Amino acid sequence: MMRNGLDKEMYESTPIYLKLIDKLAPFYTKIGVDYGQMRTILETKMIMDSRRDPVIQGMSSNEDEREDKNHFFRSLWVYALVSVFMLFLFVYDNWVFQYTTYFSYLFIMVFFTMLANFSTILLDTKDADLIGSKPVSQKTIGAAKATHISIYLISFTFAVGLVIILSTFYFNGILAGILLIILTLLASLWTLGLTIILYATVLKHFDGERLKNIIAYSQISVSIFMVAGYYLMGQIFEIIDPSTFLVEMDLSLGHALLFPMWFVAPFGLLQEGFKMVYVIYTLFLFLGTIGIGILYYINSDKIDRNLQKMNKTKMRVSERSLLENGTEKLLCLSSLEKAYYHFTWQLTKNEREFKTRLYPSIASALVFPLFIFFTTLRGGQSITSQNTLTFSYLPYFTMLSIPMIAVVTQFSVNHKGSWIFELSPGRAKGPFLRAVTKVMLVKILLPMYSFISLLILVLMGFTQSVHLLNGFLLMSVILYFEMKRSVKTLPFTRKYAASEANQGCLSGLIFFVPVFIVSISMIVLQTFIPYAEWGVLLLLISINIWWIKKGFDE
Repeated sequence: MMRNGLDKEMYESTPIYLKLIDKLAPFYTKIGVDYGQMRTILETKMIMDSRRDPVIQGMSSNEDEREDKNHFFRSLWVYALVSVFMLFLFVYDNWVFQYTTYFSYLFIMVFFTMLANFSTILLDTKDADLIGSKPVSQKTIGAAKATHISIYLISFTFAVGLVIILSTFYFNGILAGILLIILTLLASLWTLGLTIILYATVLKHFDGERLKNIIAYSQISVSIFMVAGYYLMGQIFEIIDPSTFLVEMDLSLGHALLFPMWFVAPFGLLQEGFKMVYVIYTLFLFLGTIGIGILYYINSDKIDRNLQKMNKTKMRVSERSLLENGTEKLLCLSSLEKAYYHFTWQLTKNEREFKTRLYPSIASALVFPLFIFFTTLRGGQSITSQNTLTFSYLPYFTMLSIPMIAVVTQFSVNHKGSWIFELSPGRAKGPFLRAVTKVMLVKILLPMYSFISLLILVLMGFTQSVHLLNGFLLMSVILYFEMKRSVKTLPFTRKYAASEANQGCLSGLIFFVPVFIVSISMIVLQTFIPYAEWGVLLLLISINIWWIKKGFDE
């Protein structure tokens, strides 16, 4: 009797995601996974995700801080709130237009989250080291890792799509709402499946340092492909009459590579009836899902089997570049800050996890303005006839990577070495944070901003040179304030956990509105008030000199 009561209490305390996964136990068993072992591994991972490692400074004794809680799930409501802006879609009585926009937005959000935040977990070698030595099959380890990520990814996907799903039930009916739930879930699983297949293929054919570079390049390529696809999606539709919200669609088989359209085709069949293009796209979706399922079954155990190749890198003495030495002499004033500057430069150069999380954000921040730039120039018009205000804000897109920079500099795969910072003097925190911020400015943001600015200067002349210089100085100031707001502990002293995977997105949401207002205000001020750019230049130079010398000092 007591045993039955105890079992009932344990079942009631089991998280809902584990209860749902228990329903899939026959499926896991059928594909060769030991479900009992996988469930134990998964439950342990989720418990560990809810626990934060104590930080060096400011250890809190508050009960709330010690309580086990998963911060990822607690912050999902923010994404649901942000997605409210997509309600404008329902003013158009065109389901294909509505759900093309929805799935384009959804895939962009989910793919970037997967690449930037969960790739680190997928490529983690610790499972193979700790569990691989036990009588646990590689397929079971791989299934536990994939299920672990899918819990977060599916939760994130439905948080992003919640507003549209509920609105679909209200505006378009129950059948469309149920279909949207199924396809949203499928979109999340597609993202995970495609990422696993990509990494399994890369791991199979490469090893060592070359493997790390290939993974970084593949992430950048996928990011560019997604941004390009999002841009091409907009070319399918044209608003004919804004007053009546009349939309004309030019959809053909030539758009077949835009796989988000495959998810939209069933809605076209539902609203407009039989059309061959919708039938073919729906068939692509069906065959693509089967294909991904088969490829996942073949590759599910190959990632963990080949992950040890990541550790086959030959240790090389990393030489300091001319840029590193030159900027250190120019920007760092004390010997302590110079030491931290070189430490940060070399760490970000060699640590794969840092690149894995940051590179997708860099790619998107660089590609978006380039697409806008060439879109603005279409139609055969001369450069000088374009509105110069359009080009003034393009380099500002590089600021979109600042929130992710502020997040990734908090974490490191070698976080256990952070004890050595306890031996540093108490005044070392300021120089360390200054050094890290300067490295991020010079190594990450400066090349991106310079590339886009140089393109504008070559095509338009030097009339915008002061505006572009002010933009870079503004970006430097914003980076300082974002680092000061976000980084509460010493850099590179925290362990990365899946429960904190959405920090970059959350920081981006908090960051976007005030920075957008400041950037637009500065552009308008410099454009419409004579000689205002020179006053802005002097002000920004003064603020930059201050933070470079005394920023982060307490």
